[in-house]
Amino acid sequence: MTKTKLVVGIYSLAGCEGCRHEILNLGEELLKLLKEYDIEIAYEPLLGFTSEREEYDIVFVEGAVASKEDIEKLKEIRRKAKILIALGSCSLLGGIPGLMKDVGKEGAERVYGDKVPVDEVVEGEPITKYVKVDYWLRGCPINKWEFLSLVKKIAEGKWFRQGERRFEFCREYLVNIKGKILYLDAEKCIICGRCIGVCRELGVYAIGTINRGINIAISTPFQEPFENTTCILCGLCAAYCPVGAINYRSDIGNVQKLLASETKPIAYIEFEALAALAEAENVHPGKIITALRDLGFDKVIVWSPLSELKLSHELNIVPASEAEYKYVNQFYPELRKYLVRPPPIRLGYRSVLITQCVARKLHGEYVLTTRELQTMLSKLDLESYKPSKPDQVIAPRIYGFVKAVGPYEVKGILEAVKRGLIKAGTIVLYICPDGCIMGGGQPYSKSPFEVCVECRKRMLETVEKLFLETVHVK
Repeated sequence: MTKTKLVVGIYSLAGCEGCRHEILNLGEELLKLLKEYDIEIAYEPLLGFTSEREEYDIVFVEGAVASKEDIEKLKEIRRKAKILIALGSCSLLGGIPGLMKDVGKEGAERVYGDKVPVDEVVEGEPITKYVKVDYWLRGCPINKWEFLSLVKKIAEGKWFRQGERRFEFCREYLVNIKGKILYLDAEKCIICGRCIGVCRELGVYAIGTINRGINIAISTPFQEPFENTTCILCGLCAAYCPVGAINYRSDIGNVQKLLASETKPIAYIEFEALAALAEAENVHPGKIITALRDLGFDKVIVWSPLSELKLSHELNIVPASEAEYKYVNQFYPELRKYLVRPPPIRLGYRSVLITQCVARKLHGEYVLTTRELQTMLSKLDLESYKPSKPDQVIAPRIYGFVKAVGPYEVKGILEAVKRGLIKAGTIVLYICPDGCIMGGGQPYSKSPFEVCVECRKRMLETVEKLFLETVHVK
């Protein structure tokens, strides 16, 4: 078999260059690799190779994006590279440069001085935010033997899906986190960083990376249970985890026991949960109602927790769930005097709540997320059912309140209240991005594989029109 010379480039952005030094530490093994697979390192300043090529077979990029100049440089590298590989934690997750968000303008000036204008500096961000990455090597620094294995696989033409770890890998350090609602199974974790990203987007910072090199792991601070940290139990980390390493307590077994008993339970399903499940399964929402009865529920009630809302102040901050309640208590304690308790869950004896919200599991052991219900319905032929109406619809009867949807709106409106710009009215907080329609317990769509947020919103409108005489402001 005729071999084709592979041309390789190794570049750095904002970082310590520790990953590149780790490659050089391979010494004779690196030279052996280059000779055996006819690989040419065309660009690596640490080796004295500084002539850039117009095209590379493989490019490794170390470090995070920390300036507009980095962004342009990165896009140019992506254009030249057939295969782009993120090298280390900084390039994949933001790493140490990602802490730049905490130092502010003055800190950036101390670090960059006159070299880079302050308005050109961005927070240390992973390269995956700006370009497509084909493979990645995790660690701070990387494990040099993983680098060796990955290059060999690519040189041999053995393409594989990242995360399968067909190259050698030994996990010697495990961090399992247990909690009342959420838990982390370290054996499954691939350190992809998606859970960290969504937690950071909410501004909660309950999880992050710990340790270095091959021992890198995802953990809460000091390996505390989730509820003992700043975690608000929204469950988005579980929703974003691609391998099920972070998950929440399953109540499917408890509910199945209820369904098998002589006295059949009543299902209370929230509007957003019904809409998301209908959209995910691509069926009429009335068919979900029929399927619930077929599972064994005596009655099906479409319900909104805001129907239980009781206001008592001139200014009311209403959390849509315990997640928003914990958020305000932890990050805006001075606003507690305006805070209304989350709408109570008074569903009665032998009732099951079907919800988009993981935090509602705090209310008892008969709380199913929409994703759990999707699992229970998986063996049923939903298409074959005829649509039916719920036995009852319990909807909010109040008007005129303001919605803050998503972490940015929630933070913005709370800051406005804090500064005294808002002094009266009712504000309902929905911390999840895009609101409850994309809550932590919502299901996966079968087709297309990426969830269509607008599709779910349109389905919510359909549910409201089907089951309400008038659509109430939520």
